[in-house]
Amino acid sequence: MKQVFSVLSVTCVAFFTIFLSTTNVGCKKGDDGAKGDTGTANVMFSGWLNVKFQPQTNNDGDTVVWTAEIDAPKLTKAILDSGTVKVYLNIGTAASQTVFPLPIADFYYAAAYIESLNLYYTPGKITMYASQDASTETVAGQTYYQFRYVIIPGGVPAGRMGTDYQAVKDYYKIPD
Repeated sequence: MKQVFSVLSVTCVAFFTIFLSTTNVGCKKGDDGAKGDTGTANVMFSGWLNVKFQPQTNNDGDTVVWTAEIDAPKLTKAILDSGTVKVYLNIGTAASQTVFPLPIADFYYAAAYIESLNLYYTPGKITMYASQDASTETVAGQTYYQFRYVIIPGGVPAGRMGTDYQAVKDYYKIPD
């Protein structure tokens, strides 16, 4: 009885091995595809930028507003018509970020106080108007007050992440 069972077992194994090797039922490794880009789809973003604000004065020589421009060459009329632009201010350092979405009004954080910092967009440019000088600073080798923009073309879903920098960064896989 043991011999019949052994012969039957060997026959079954041989049959299935031959059957699977002559048909396309078995697994077969396909060709590797081309490596795609990582994470951000059509979303464009700048690095953290150093920005210098300039005082704008009235006829009496008093500073009435501080202005700065950020070049954003991929900011097109089509994006302005149907996309989204987000701008962030890191008042901390690269190693210890404290990031706020812009625009801001009545902003007070530690020793920093800015009554307002507003944004205006035109193709290729982001113009900022601030009530105080919000220029990038370097103190003891550490850089503070850097700006970053994120451009989300129309048709790319923004999801429900709001304006929080960390949520946008995580959602679109934007590197530090």
